[in-house]
Amino acid sequence: MSRREEITQLRQAALDGAPQAQYDLACAYSDGNGVPKNQRTAFRWFDKAAQAGDAEAMTAVGYCLLNGEGVELDEAAAVVWFQKAKEAGSADADRYLTGCRLYGQGVPQDLEGGLVEAKELFEITQDPEYAYLLACAYSDLVLDEEQASQWHTQAANLGHDESMVWMGYFYRYGIGVQRDLKLAFEWYKRAADAGNDAGMENLAVCYQHGEGVPQDLERAYDCRLEAANMGHPVSKRWLGKHLIHGAGVDPDPERGIDMLEELAQEDAAACMMLGEVYYYGEGVETDLALATSWFERAAKGDMPEALTFLGTMAWYGEGGPKDPALAERLYQEAAEKGEPQALYNLAFLLEGRGEMGPAHEALERAAAMGHGPSACLLAQRCLDGEAGEPDVEQAVRYLEPSVAEEDPDALYMRAEMLRDGVGCDADLKSAMELFHLAQIQGRDTRVERGILRRKLRGMS
Repeated sequence: MSRREEITQLRQAALDGAPQAQYDLACAYSDGNGVPKNQRTAFRWFDKAAQAGDAEAMTAVGYCLLNGEGVELDEAAAVVWFQKAKEAGSADADRYLTGCRLYGQGVPQDLEGGLVEAKELFEITQDPEYAYLLACAYSDLVLDEEQASQWHTQAANLGHDESMVWMGYFYRYGIGVQRDLKLAFEWYKRAADAGNDAGMENLAVCYQHGEGVPQDLERAYDCRLEAANMGHPVSKRWLGKHLIHGAGVDPDPERGIDMLEELAQEDAAACMMLGEVYYYGEGVETDLALATSWFERAAKGDMPEALTFLGTMAWYGEGGPKDPALAERLYQEAAEKGEPQALYNLAFLLEGRGEMGPAHEALERAAAMGHGPSACLLAQRCLDGEAGEPDVEQAVRYLEPSVAEEDPDALYMRAEMLRDGVGCDADLKSAMELFHLAQIQGRDTRVERGILRRKLRGMS
């Protein structure tokens, strides 16, 4: 029997009032399985099954109300449905009620009591969802990264694919654990093998940049294609870029642009990508008129970096006459929306007018957001003692957010300081790690790492 025939029979049974059929049809609409994905329609069928006494449908109604999926968000009503579902025998209702208690959704928050309850229920059930809930609570509410990683480990080892992705993330960035790119890759692979689309996308990133595994652009493309087929939205965009640049696949700019244009109908980030394609002439002739059009669409979709591009084009007269006043207005608008490159550009504009105080403040705001060029400029000024005596500690503080964001230039600068013992004892191992991360992010550090490697061998 085809899926279409199954849906036809399911719909008829649901219309005839069968609660199980109503629940199954709701799941089909929620997942887009055999029918167009439609959360509102899914909620209506969940609600019908719940009203008929189906316990799992009651839980699903509570979930929809808790997250505003297909219905207006109503946390208090969600709790009521979870309680009904628990009384009706739902296996998942207890966990949702515990989560509501932890986060204060629909009930007064009781963090301590919620943690105790979740741990007790985990001990009884060994359900990885409780371990995952505890991991999220320790990460979001307690702000204890070590505990979060321990609970994600327990959930992942019990087969929870989202916790596998989180463990990859924790090892990738050294959150609650020692940074280990090989372990990050292994966790992403476990998640991908379990069918998790985010795990597959992160696996593609590892192959693309050589993180924890030798660089392999063909494998990166294959993983990204599989992630896109799973429905991962970012993967779909990057597939277009793979085709435009011929990264791991035969170049096909026309097909890549067609893919991005299709996504751009509902995706501002795809509009931004198309703007960059035409601005830089990636696989096509540079076309500033088309670049402007796509940047304008991206800006309307709340992509402030598109405003920065438009400001730069106005400043240099790209695609039209020079208009410094328009450039400044666009930079200001983007900066107000928290776009660090706009703050950086605005700082130079202000310095050109002699407004050194506001310019410095703009650079500091950008550096605090992890903007590498701003951080490196401020750090170098501190090391040069432009405001008086050299201030190494302040230089390090400026660099820290950008190092955390793995900006290649900030990583390189901090690695040099650690290698040379600027403001601290020389730390060659830490310097090597940062040089390696800078290499992954596109800054060539092969020479520096070769020299350090020989030094470290001589010390061992």
